[in-house]
Amino acid sequence: MADTPSRFDGKFLTDTAWNYAAFAIMAATGVILNFFIAMHFGIETLGVFNQIYAVYIVTAQLAVMGLHDSVQKHNAEYPDLPERLEVLSAAALWLALGSGLLTAILIFALSGPIGRLADSEAVGRGIAMAAPGLLFFALNKVLMGILNGRRRMKAFAAGQAFRVSVILASCLGIAALGLPGYMLGASFTIAEVALLPGLLWVLRPPLAGFGGGAEFRHWLANHFRFGTKALVNGFLAESYIRVDIIMLGVFVSDHAVGIYSFAALFIEGLYQVPSVVRTIANPVLVRLFAASEKGPIVGFCRRTAGLSAAIYVAAAGAVVVIFPYLEPFFPDQLVPQSTPVLWVLVSGLLVYAAFIPLDHALLQAGSPGRQSLLMSANVAANVALNLALIPFFGIMGAAIATAVAFAVSTLNLNLAAGRWLGMRGGLLNLAWR
Repeated sequence: MADTPSRFDGKFLTDTAWNYAAFAIMAATGVILNFFIAMHFGIETLGVFNQIYAVYIVTAQLAVMGLHDSVQKHNAEYPDLPERLEVLSAAALWLALGSGLLTAILIFALSGPIGRLADSEAVGRGIAMAAPGLLFFALNKVLMGILNGRRRMKAFAAGQAFRVSVILASCLGIAALGLPGYMLGASFTIAEVALLPGLLWVLRPPLAGFGGGAEFRHWLANHFRFGTKALVNGFLAESYIRVDIIMLGVFVSDHAVGIYSFAALFIEGLYQVPSVVRTIANPVLVRLFAASEKGPIVGFCRRTAGLSAAIYVAAAGAVVVIFPYLEPFFPDQLVPQSTPVLWVLVSGLLVYAAFIPLDHALLQAGSPGRQSLLMSANVAANVALNLALIPFFGIMGAAIATAVAFAVSTLNLNLAAGRWLGMRGGLLNLAWR
């Protein structure tokens, strides 16, 4: 096994810088896109677009079926065995092709009923436009997992930035053509189709020649077992940050969802600040857990949490300061109406931000089923809180519920680490059973 740093080596810090550069592009693109949609199409279409996005990103986890987690972990686990990496990567891609195709067909067929559930025909039509992209998303997600597991984070960052840039360009093109707002859903399909050739060119994964050999069959079964256990975690991890928007779509108007989703856009961006650190930390954690190096694991967790918290505080402070100055650029009092929501969500995310880079620790330790149980508990709490508060307090109820859910998730993660990883006192405690 290749040497694994218990401290931040130069590659860790360089990879972090590259992925924060990609994140900056993603964040800027998100702000520009929401500004453009609100100005050109109106706040109602902004609400529609964010509901399409929420459904797309959640169902995309069904398409990839946890295979990206399996291929990331096992690529990180065998860095010195290139032949094994080839066969295990090919097996994951073939499985992703099948699961992605089935999910794309299913969601396309269900787009109408989903639109009726959201009481919005435009949402249903937009989901139909996005559904074909689920096939390509599954393949791209596995390819990105391979890059992550092999710590090729410059290419990983480039792929992330390219995807959002194509989404933005596609939305601008749809507007220029005078097409209706629901057609914005097609931007997700266009982006995934455009990304796939570049990832295949970078990795050049061999997809044939294994002849159904024993090792190939072994990895098909291994990925399937690991992926199905991790599926719940992947599905709920993506839906976790969007539970509020999905539930608001059932209880309130598209206009109200548009107001809330504008603030939620910034929270999703802030949530991605520690998630960037998690992406870099995951393959390191795989090797540390495989080596059972107890002291270095705790030390690495402490340093990672500290780095994440510091970056989050700086980013959140910048958002809070800048947000009011956006008012002249957005219509219909969008900024002042969404400001209270922003404040509640920023405050609620403060503590959890330190632990987000570590919240896949069970997965990296080889326990995808337990990881899924943990995320199930987190999402259940989030859903219950939103269900209790939205009917009475509307968008502010969603904000309060989500903020409390962040605190609950922090507690659950540390309890799980104590129970299943033997880290008494949580991930940052030096005591190890």
